[in-house]
Amino acid sequence: MKILNKEKIITALLESATITEAAAKCDLNERTLRRYLDDAEFQKEYRSARRAVFEQNIVRLQSLHAGAVHTLERNLNCENASVEVRAAQIVIEASRKDFETLDILERLETLENADQKPINKTRTK
Repeated sequence: MKILNKEKIITALLESATITEAAAKCDLNERTLRRYLDDAEFQKEYRSARRAVFEQNIVRLQSLHAGAVHTLERNLNCENASVEVRAAQIVIEASRKDFETLDILERLETLENADQKPINKTRTK
């Protein structure tokens, strides 16, 4: 596989909703594109590119976080009951998910630390 073709195919896959659409963008037969997708090295490069795009989107979402929180705060007291209830639901659900995430991270850290501690084995005769 040519490097330029790989980059073009990966870009098309990232920008397309379907494999058929991606194949058309790179002037490839869909079967050829599927062969690329079956190649382990190509899969690795494609996953890496998808992860990079995903991480960029997370950064973008994080930059919007403060404004979103401000909007929720404003709508908690906007004197429209249905909007206030929905804002409250969102805040509660987000808080629950944050708590669960922190709990999972704490447990993972505990497991990782336990895995790194030397095991003291004593021999019994």
